[in-house]
Amino acid sequence: MFNAARVFSQRNPNTGLIEWFFSAREGNFGPFRDMQTAAKELDAFIQDCIKNGYDGGRAKGTKKEKLSLVPMHDYASKRKD
Repeated sequence: MFNAARVFSQRNPNTGLIEWFFSAREGNFGPFRDMQTAAKELDAFIQDCIKNGYDGGRAKGTKKEKLSLVPMHDYASKRKD
């Protein structure tokens, strides 16, 4: 499960709307329209990392992968495959 403190919100200064994000070792992801969507995407992100064996460089003696930036809409479409 995930730590609820990893899901947070902030007000967009241009629109005045509240936007939701989740925080991971790889950075902040979002914005999402509500807390439930951000939490769901965080869970999907964690499951994707587990499925692909990505430990964020935590295991000793493993080759570290370089992180790349992937727009959130690309990530969401790729994980559905």
